[in-house]
Amino acid sequence: MSYPALFASPRKHKGLTLLEMLIAIAILAILVATVTPSVSNILTQNRITSDVNRLSALAQHARFTAINEQLTVTLCATTDYMDCSSEWRNAKMIFIDTNSNSKRDEGERLIATSDPIHQRNVISGVTDPILFAQEGNSSIRTTITLCPDNQDTTFATALLIALHGRISIAIDSNDDGIKEDLSGDELTCE
Repeated sequence: MSYPALFASPRKHKGLTLLEMLIAIAILAILVATVTPSVSNILTQNRITSDVNRLSALAQHARFTAINEQLTVTLCATTDYMDCSSEWRNAKMIFIDTNSNSKRDEGERLIATSDPIHQRNVISGVTDPILFAQEGNSSIRTTITLCPDNQDTTFATALLIALHGRISIAIDSNDDGIKEDLSGDELTCE
């Protein structure tokens, strides 16, 4: 007499039990909770860095063009690539400003342009066009600050333009986590 169904050897099932699955989900949730802020911070820092690097490259290009061409070159914000705007969140343009009126007139050559800054970044410290003379000197001494829209100064960075034309990016010289402006004061997000 055989009883195959009742006394058969137990089969090995493959897969997870409910308890094992709940533990795996809990571990995954903990990992996501700890990694998400770090990823967000990296993305914010990359946005700011990208915008300040683009602005720095444009300013350097304007200065070197002024020196090479021995003409006044204007860097300014614009909405139409003809008139300068006071809103530096907009696109930027570089042009040879033969009459130094900070407006791109008929026949004045457009040298380069850039896109507007990222929509989640805030820019401050400049409203006027920046003119570079044939010696490379700048028309203004300024700190152009870029911050995230949440105004967290630990992410703030700046483009520093000296009157003699030196262009640099702000650094944290005292290692307190906040970069400094041309005067050595901490950057602020307003």
